This record gives sequence, structure tokens and C-alpha cells, in this order.
Amino acid sequence: MATDEEGAIWIPNGNCFVGRNGAAPRYVVIHGTAGGSSAENIASYFQGTQGTNNPVSAHYVIGRDGTIVQCNSESDGAWANGIITPGHDSWWDNAPQIDGVPNPNLNTISIEHVKPSDDNSDALTAPQQASSFALVKHICQRWNIPPRMADASGGITGHFSIDPVNRSRCPGTYPWDALRQYLGGTIDMLQLTDPLAVAYFQDAGGRGWFCPKTGHHIGGAILDFYRQVQGAPRLPLTDELKDVPGIAYQIFEAGMVVFDPSHQIDAPAGFGRCYMVKLADALPQHYLVQPVRDQLNAALTQVKALQQQLLAAQNSTQIINDYKTKLNQIHNLSDTTGEFLK
Repeated sequence: MATDEEGAIWIPNGNCFVGRNGAAPRYVVIHGTAGGSSAENIASYFQGTQGTNNPVSAHYVIGRDGTIVQCNSESDGAWANGIITPGHDSWWDNAPQIDGVPNPNLNTISIEHVKPSDDNSDALTAPQQASSFALVKHICQRWNIPPRMADASGGITGHFSIDPVNRSRCPGTYPWDALRQYLGGTIDMLQLTDPLAVAYFQDAGGRGWFCPKTGHHIGGAILDFYRQVQGAPRLPLTDELKDVPGIAYQIFEAGMVVFDPSHQIDAPAGFGRCYMVKLADALPQHYLVQPVRDQLNAALTQVKALQQQLLAAQNSTQIINDYKTKLNQIHNLSDTTGEFLK
């Protein structure tokens, strides 16, 4: 079986599991470099890490100009995917093991895409997209990998699927829907009949999907994004929130999904209308978390004032009602935003 991409530039390194310990690739994993200027420079960087404390690589690197550089043979497992972290897609638990630990490098072929921005927010250039789509198709054909979004039997996914803790923005923006069309429409959006959805969601009609485990809904554009990325954000921890003008957002186990068509919060237009951000990032903290904290602090100040009024007018029914109303407001704010007010 051929394990090289015709026309690729070879800049090899030894950062790999030779022979994959007998395993075969079942997944294509899409990455973004979060920095760098060319495929050749990234591949040279990989070479320079050989023999160091942090040797890294990927099978392929695709430059902004469409250049494809190959760094490892497809018959070997490149050191690209790191470790599995909490919130990962369940099928990685069944990856081939080394020393009793699942290793997703053994059954994957990894493709890096040069993105100068450190948050992977750059959209692919037209030549880069063309090279990426063709390479993915050839790899799937060579190894009989299902040409669709990944599930337990194989397929195509992003690094976020393996490491949602540290790599939720890898590959960042990627034209998944265009890839689906290129491959003949075989990459399906997550359906309620799929195993993940069956296990955690119910059809809520006009309200979208309901998660009985957490008691929250997903709907609208955020549901479309959630389905497109095959449930990568994991389970919802809040309903959709709209306390920032022009923006809707929702908290999930793996981070925050933002509906931000005018890109007020983060990312250039290449990210599309919806994208994921980490709760700890400065921009979500400033634009989304702090306003709610401000509301909560204002409500607490008003409650303290009402408490003082109660001391002066124990028999005032109106003051008592106002006091109860503010307490309910604080309770609702805490329930709705508790996950990121800690």
C-alpha cells in the first residue's frame, strides 16, 4: 500500500511510532499550527525537536500557498496528538495502547495547516483548502477510512476531539461543510439518532434539543454549530444566554459557544457566526462574565439597602416584596451563570 502523498515535499524526521505497533490508521485528524509562516518552516521546526525533551511532528503540513510537506510515512504514527484529556470523544478510549494507556497517534493520520494567528482563527486560503481537501480524500481512499465525521468506526475530526482541555481551538476555523460537499456529502451533521445524541438528548420541538442530564436546551444557530462539530463542546451547562447586545452564548462542559455574527468578542470572519472560546480567556471574561458579575453585585447592593429599610419599617409589605424580588433575582443569576462565576 502506498503511504506517501504524490507531489508532497519530504522533510522527514524520526518523531514517530515506527510501524504503529501493528495498528492501522482509522482516523484523519485536522490540526492548526497556531503560528508559523510556511509548511517548510514548520517541518524544519519538527526536525529540530528530534532528540529534545519535546519531540513533535505530524504526517503532513499544508502551507498558506497550498504546498504540502510530508514529515512522516503514513505507515508510522506521527507524534502529533499528545494525550487524551477529560471531555474527549469516547472512541479514543479504544485507541491502541502503549503501556496500558490509549495512544491516539497509533491509529491516526495528522494534517497540520499553517495558521499565523496563535488562536488558529485564520481561515484557510483557497490553495490551502484545495490541497487539504484533496489530501484528506486520498488518505481516506488509501486506508479505507470512512470519508465522514468521526465516530467509533473511524472518520475525520479535529484535534479538539482528542484534547478538548488544551486544544479546543485546534484546528480553529475549518471549512467542514465544504469538505463534506467535496467528499460527496458523506460527512453528516450530528443527528438525534446518533449514539451521542441518543444517550444524552431528546427532541424538544421548537426549542431544539433537550439534555435531561443537565436540564438545559440547545437551539438555533448554536445547535447548528454543535451538530456540525459532532458535539465537541460536550453537554450544555446553561441554556442560551443573551445579556450582551448582539451576542448569544452558551456554556458547555468543554467551553463556551458564542453566536457572534459581527465578531464583537473574538475571531475574524473566517470563524463563521459561531465558534468556541475558553471561559478563562480574557475576552469572554471581559465581555460576558464581568457584566453578569456587575449585575449580581448591583443586586446585592440593592438587597443590603432593602435590609436597612426593613429595619426601619418592619411592617412595610412593599419593601418586603421588593426584598424577595431581589433575592429571587440573585438566585436566578447564580443558577444561570454559576459555572463561570466561581
